[in-house]
Amino acid sequence: MKKFKNTDLPASITFKAALILSFLICNIVFAQNITNTLGTSGVFSLKYGTTTFLDLNQSDSILDLNYKLRLPNTTSSSTGVIYKGADRFLHNFGLWNIFLGINSGNFTMTGDYNTAMGDYSLNSNTTGSYNTSIGSYSLRFNTTGFYNTAMGLSSLYSNTTGSYNTAMGYNSLNSNTTGLYNTAMGYSSLGRNTTGSYNTSIGSYSLRYNTTGLQNTAMGYNSLSFNTTGYNNTAMGYSSLNSNTTGHFNTAMGYFSLYSNTTGYNNTAMGYFSLYANTTGHSNTALGYFSLQNNTTGNSNTALGWESGSSITSGNNLTCIGYNSQSSSPTATNQITLGNNLITSLRCNVTSITSLSDARDKKNIRELTLGLDFITKLKPRQFNWDKREWYDENTSDGSKMNELPTAGFIAQELDAVQMSENAEWLNLVLKDNPEKWEATTGNLLPVMVKAIQELKAEKDTEIAKLKVENDKLKEENEKLKQVNDEHNERLAKLEKLIIPYTNSKLTQNSK
Repeated sequence: MKKFKNTDLPASITFKAALILSFLICNIVFAQNITNTLGTSGVFSLKYGTTTFLDLNQSDSILDLNYKLRLPNTTSSSTGVIYKGADRFLHNFGLWNIFLGINSGNFTMTGDYNTAMGDYSLNSNTTGSYNTSIGSYSLRFNTTGFYNTAMGLSSLYSNTTGSYNTAMGYNSLNSNTTGLYNTAMGYSSLGRNTTGSYNTSIGSYSLRYNTTGLQNTAMGYNSLSFNTTGYNNTAMGYSSLNSNTTGHFNTAMGYFSLYSNTTGYNNTAMGYFSLYANTTGHSNTALGYFSLQNNTTGNSNTALGWESGSSITSGNNLTCIGYNSQSSSPTATNQITLGNNLITSLRCNVTSITSLSDARDKKNIRELTLGLDFITKLKPRQFNWDKREWYDENTSDGSKMNELPTAGFIAQELDAVQMSENAEWLNLVLKDNPEKWEATTGNLLPVMVKAIQELKAEKDTEIAKLKVENDKLKEENEKLKQVNDEHNERLAKLEKLIIPYTNSKLTQNSK
């Protein structure tokens, strides 16, 4: 159907049409109902000259507004409001506010500088100001909270008076009511938080179940997900500190680091699966891939290096430094391990380790009874290493034996001596791990010193005895010398008597 324009008609017809239109308009003013029906493909237009202000096309049912639509500022539910059905859809009630969405905002608030986009966003606001709400039901129950930013369906949904919160993502900070200064980014991040404050959550499900916990930082999917009231925790990495509930002052950095921790506190884990199995253990430090991986309830342990301390479960006060360094057993206590079983040199600028030895810290001080007799029963050995762990089934067959021999002791032989001498208290053998005995030969030093002292005492006794015998011999020798001197003296006197007599006889005989 052709669209006719009044400019296409003769002036006489136009005049008549104008009279008829005027008559219709005058009658419309008093009419109760007005119905105008467009025919098939019909178009209704409002024009000024050749300028079209509005078009309604029957074929596509689209109303085109080509110029401005002016609404007054919203002062009530009947002024400056666009409705969708019976529900408000667009208005700017209040000062510097803007609301877009089914029942977004309200007509009673006094708060200003608010922006809300989404169905029921900022629906309950009263005096809250400077809030930004984007997403259906975002900041739905906010009343007096201010400086909040919510982006995502149901983000900051339950917030009432909480302020300075930022939520980005579906359900993020959904249950927050009065919590302050929280930042949540990701699906359901900080979703259960109610009154907890100063938390930062970045990643889907991060800090998801936190309720009242304070000052937590979670970065990564599922990080600190089950934390409820724990505080001052930092988790960075996929599922790091995932199971933590009330533990506090923990730091986890790395994939699944401190994953199983529930109530443990003061732990630091850095590295893939570091402190993974820890549940209630506290004051542990793990740095490195799989470091302290199996620790559950052990406390005050330190592991530095790839898989360092990974066999420890409930041991306490253990230090493992270096690649795959392990304590003597999973439940050992009070040990330091330097390096793994491949280490052949322990290098340092000094040759001894200083240890505590203050007399004020010791009681029952007395002379050591073990000495030379104990030492002579020990069996120093020469041997070649052929460790079981070098073989797939931990059964050595000699094929991997070291070519060069070394010297040392056999733990079982050391133990036999200390047992037979009732000296197990010397701790010459560490038997924490029944499958791998270790020797503490450094504990032999006091016994060796005692043995040397006993040898010296024996030597001194023998020397003293020899000295006495020597002095006696000297005395006897002196006496013999005196006798000899006296003998020589007598002999000389005798010679003086004999020589003249002999000469006289010789003279007589010659005559």
